[in-house]
Amino acid sequence: MSKFAALLILMALLLPLAAVHAEDNPTVAIVRFGSLRTFDVTEGAILDVLESYGYISSEENVAARNHQDMAGEKLNIIWGSADFDLPTANLMLETILDADPDVVVTITTTITQLTINATGGMEDPPAVFFTSVYNPYKAGIVQSACIKPDHVTGSLSSTPYEDILNLLDTQMPDIQTIGTIYNSAEAAGVVGVEEITRIAEGMGLTVIAAAVSDVSGINLAAEGLVNKGIDAFVMPIDLRTGAAGLPIVVNLGNEYGVPVFHPILFSVYYGATVSSGFYHYYAQGENVGVMLAAHLNGDLDIATTAINEQVGSAIGINLDIARQQGIEISQEIVDEAEAVIENGEAELSERVQMELAQYGGIVPLEERLEADQAFLEALHCSPERIAEEQAALDS
Repeated sequence: MSKFAALLILMALLLPLAAVHAEDNPTVAIVRFGSLRTFDVTEGAILDVLESYGYISSEENVAARNHQDMAGEKLNIIWGSADFDLPTANLMLETILDADPDVVVTITTTITQLTINATGGMEDPPAVFFTSVYNPYKAGIVQSACIKPDHVTGSLSSTPYEDILNLLDTQMPDIQTIGTIYNSAEAAGVVGVEEITRIAEGMGLTVIAAAVSDVSGINLAAEGLVNKGIDAFVMPIDLRTGAAGLPIVVNLGNEYGVPVFHPILFSVYYGATVSSGFYHYYAQGENVGVMLAAHLNGDLDIATTAINEQVGSAIGINLDIARQQGIEISQEIVDEAEAVIENGEAELSERVQMELAQYGGIVPLEERLEADQAFLEALHCSPERIAEEQAALDS
């Protein structure tokens, strides 16, 4: 009993020291709108870079991937997710900011908007690094790469809506009318529909858009578009309703023989007939990880660090869905596809596989430092660059 009592006393003495040690470390909050495999890859890349720079150990890296809050030897990490629900997102972010993090890494447009709005009026806001954000300029998150809040930077994902509409033209050259569905409260969806409409009308197409407030309205909206005689669905990037709503649209497409085109490569896993879009989920996480590590080192001035744009897209097709819709995919599209779903199996091109295979790969610091420094130097917002961007905005 005396040994047990001594152990309890020792633990009581050590716990405050451990708490002080944890509080002395910088705290990084990583918050996402909801759970997607692609977010896991991006977050994993951030953790891999932090391990390369010595901020977390390999054991801490493995533990952090389970999204458990962690008081590490050199860095504290806290997590937040909102299950794609806006009220939950507001409460989650309030809880995160109450923890007084030094850095908030935001994933998705919605979470980034909420975080910037919540921190914009703070006297000493946490640094904000965003990723998995599509078109932050039209979404009102920032004005340009360098004209932005001083505590904000990140890596945006390119959204080439032209690519998916060009594929639509290749597959259906005689098409006349397309339908699209978006969440009226989701900035990415609103911006996406504006882009789809602008590009499609320039191609001589008629666009019929339907707004919904949640997933429950998607089936009725999709039926309404089919009844108005659309030839295809072209969906925007809209995470509040997209992840759950895409299968609903696909089911109606299967019933009426209407194909579904989507601007995210891996949407073919969820039933899109044809996709074309971003897939560099690990690379964009690396970008943010490098920025974050430089900031933790005291080597990064966020105010003069431009937003990086991660580009690159690939084509996906779901031959199983196409057969259900009575559609034969154009041979030109088949030849270019890098993600193919057939007989329930997925076949990925080598370059897409390589992007996903990097997940969990740790590059020694000495092997990456020179390239990382060059990457950061290219993001410097010089007075001349800022003036050029402001002039472009003014014009």
